[in-house]
Amino acid sequence: MFSQNDLKQFIPIVLCAGFGTRLKPLTNYIPKVVCPIISKPAAFLNIELFFQAGFEKVHCNTHYLHIEVKNELMAAAKYFGYDPSRIVFWHEEEILETGGGIARIYHEIVKNKSENSKDVIAVSGDIVADFPLQEMIEKWKNKSSDDYALMCTKKIKEARKDATWVAQDEKYIKGFGEKFDEKEKCIAKVFTNHQILSRDILNQVPIEKKSSIDIYYRKLISLHKNIINLPYPENRYWFDIGTPQNYLECIEFFDKNIIKNKDLKNYRNQSIVNYCYITPQKVFEFIKKNNYKIQENINDKKIIISFHDQDKNNIKNNFISLNEFTENSSSQPASTNNEFLFLL
Repeated sequence: MFSQNDLKQFIPIVLCAGFGTRLKPLTNYIPKVVCPIISKPAAFLNIELFFQAGFEKVHCNTHYLHIEVKNELMAAAKYFGYDPSRIVFWHEEEILETGGGIARIYHEIVKNKSENSKDVIAVSGDIVADFPLQEMIEKWKNKSSDDYALMCTKKIKEARKDATWVAQDEKYIKGFGEKFDEKEKCIAKVFTNHQILSRDILNQVPIEKKSSIDIYYRKLISLHKNIINLPYPENRYWFDIGTPQNYLECIEFFDKNIIKNKDLKNYRNQSIVNYCYITPQKVFEFIKKNNYKIQENINDKKIIISFHDQDKNNIKNNFISLNEFTENSSSQPASTNNEFLFLL
């Protein structure tokens, strides 16, 4: 698929440091980036795409529930036949946000002089997508000297506050957000969180500095440098699993279109059972503290999470509802029709 020269030009990063606030109370226990999509953690789906393309190492930044993130991704890698040491983790004691997290990893890697001619491909671990890696690399190989970054964008029905504004010919990004002045000359799109950043811009960013990725891109535009736009292919799936509704839609899409060998044990009436590999300590604490068990059938659609490392000889029929439990007022989801259940 790719030549070794292609692969050697890039540092692949899957961003895994976010909090997943909109998926509470589930993300009180399971970080959003390792919420399972049937049998694979969300971020691992991105890591695996890099592995399948031929990259030897994939780098992940971590912050929130970082031990759970690391344990789950390493367990998934081992389960699917990959050497877990191929995933390199970079823990952030203080969250550096997207821009700072990318810059920190880049600067640490290029301290090795043999690595200092590389650019970065970065994707978000909580975006479940068959992202166009080959097209991104091919587009980058043909860039001009004034092309400093590449962003993938998707069509949207109407402009949003976080819109990415693209030139009419869709070649370059021209601006961001609702305050952009030249909307009438551009097309409103949404950034898919798949990007390439050149070493030229990353070398200008301080190490360990908390920063949004927007700062990089706005700076490039102010300097009249180009940001390549790559339209995200309409025939490739893309899910932001940041809300219960979107998470459920992603699970159902995978069940219908991706999973070929289906096991009837992985269904409870209308609901699909999704598996983590390791039960987080916080889940054990939750179970010990609370005893919300449901023995009857599940009669409407729920997001059900179970765990591979529990006794496989026991039939799991005990459901624990997370929505019934409140650690504090912020642990409740703002609004959801899809209750989260642990199957134990």
